[in-house]
Amino acid sequence: MKRKAEMAEGSLFAQTDMTPKGTENTKTAQPLRPAEEAAAHAWKEKIWEFDLTKPSQWMKDTMKEDMLKEGFGKREANKVFKGLFFKEKVCNTRTQALEYLKSIPTSYAVKYKIGITPSPKMVSLEKRLREKEEKLSTYTKEQNEKKFTAPFVSCPHCKSRVNRSFIHPPLCPVCGKDMRSDTAVKTITTLEETVRDLKKRYEDTARKYNSKFTGGETWIIRLVNPLYEEK
Repeated sequence: MKRKAEMAEGSLFAQTDMTPKGTENTKTAQPLRPAEEAAAHAWKEKIWEFDLTKPSQWMKDTMKEDMLKEGFGKREANKVFKGLFFKEKVCNTRTQALEYLKSIPTSYAVKYKIGITPSPKMVSLEKRLREKEEKLSTYTKEQNEKKFTAPFVSCPHCKSRVNRSFIHPPLCPVCGKDMRSDTAVKTITTLEETVRDLKKRYEDTARKYNSKFTGGETWIIRLVNPLYEEK
C-alpha cells in the first residue's frame, strides 16, 4: 500500500508539466507588416507647429502625408491621430505650451503667443543665458578632451587605469564616479546651476510679460505614437 501511494504521488507530480495530446501550442508570433514595423520604430513623439489660419483638417492631412512618407500605413497614422483634440487654450510661451502638452498622454494641440517684442529684462536674461550656455559647452568639451585623449586614463577615485575605449566620459567604468578633477566638476556643476536658474528666470519673466498681450498666436501639436517600441 505504501509503494502504491508513493507511485500515485510520483505520477501526480510527473504529469503536472505534461501537455495533453492535441493541445500543443502551435501559435507563433506573427511578423509585423512593413507599415507596422515603420510605425513601431519611427518616433515616440513629435512636435508640429502651424499658422493659426490653417484649418484643423489641413493640418492633419499635412502631418499624415509626412507620416506616410516615413513608411506609416493609413491605419497606423489614424491610430496616432486618434483622440487628437485642438484645445482653445492659449499659453503665454512655447515652453509653457510644451509643459502642458507633456502632461497629456495622447496627441493634443494648444496655442501659444508669438510675435511679441521681448521686454528689456527678457533681452538681458536671454543674452546672459546664451553666454553661460556657450561657456558651459566650451568648458565641458575642453575638460573631456584634456582628460580623455590619452590611450589609458587613471581614475582619481578607485585608481584604476582604464583603456580609453571602455570609458564613456566622464564616468569611470569600474567605480562609476566622475573621472574629471574636482575643480572641473565643481565649475561645470556651478555653470549648470546658473544655466538652469537663468532659464527659469527667463521663462517666468516671459510668461508674466506675454500675459498682458492678446493675438499673435500659433498652433503647437504634440503627436504621441502609441505603436512605438523601444529598440
